[in-house]
Formats: sequence, structure tokens, C-alpha cells
Amino acid sequence: MMGAFIAANPTLITRHFRSETEALKDLPATYLDLRPEAITHSEGLRVRTMSPSIVAVTRRTEAGETSDRHDTLVDYLVDWFTLYPHIVAGTVWDRMTVEDEATGDDNQFAATRFTFADISIAEGRD
Repeated sequence: MMGAFIAANPTLITRHFRSETEALKDLPATYLDLRPEAITHSEGLRVRTMSPSIVAVTRRTEAGETSDRHDTLVDYLVDWFTLYPHIVAGTVWDRMTVEDEATGDDNQFAATRFTFADISIAEGRD
């Protein structure tokens, strides 16, 4: 999903990392973060419910420029994610939260966390 976004919008996101990276480089970038999971079993069916987050990070520059650029990126990502209700085959998400946060040493980066609540997949079990 993120690879396709970068290919379609190469000036908005430079790179997607599979997990949070120690050195934020190649910005603006995104990374996959926090993947809490709850599992239930019932009558031979295992249901896995996850709430992963994708975090978009940009470098802070002049305040208005940073806000405008970051807000544009967030708007594009919300539209893009809406196109992918099945992030992974066999899953579906129907609720997303979007939260701004600061990150990096001295909060020098602007970040927005997109959390996909309750992505579920049901798997048959013997």
C-alpha cells in the first residue's frame, strides 16, 4: 500500500520503513509502528484483531511552511488509505484515528500517526 503511494506521489513521500528507524532520513517518510493484536478462539475459528499504525514524518522548517506541507501530506494519505479498506488480503478496516505528534531529538520533526482500529482476519482452525 505504501509502495504504491510513493510510486504515485514521489514528491510527497520519499521512503517507507517497515519499522521505526533510529535515524530519520530520506524525509518525508512513513514507517509502520505499533501492531497490538488480540486473538480469540471459538468453535474452530481463530479471529485476530490488530490495530497497526503508520506514522508520517516530515522535517520542521519555517512554521507555516511545515504545517502546510505536512497537512497536505496528511490529506493525501487519508484519501489513499480510504482506497485500501483491505490493507492485506482477507482483512478489513472500518475506523481510523489520525493524531499529530512531535518526534526526534528536541521534537525537530512533525509526525502524524494513522491508527487502523480493529483490523480483523478470521482463520479456520482444526
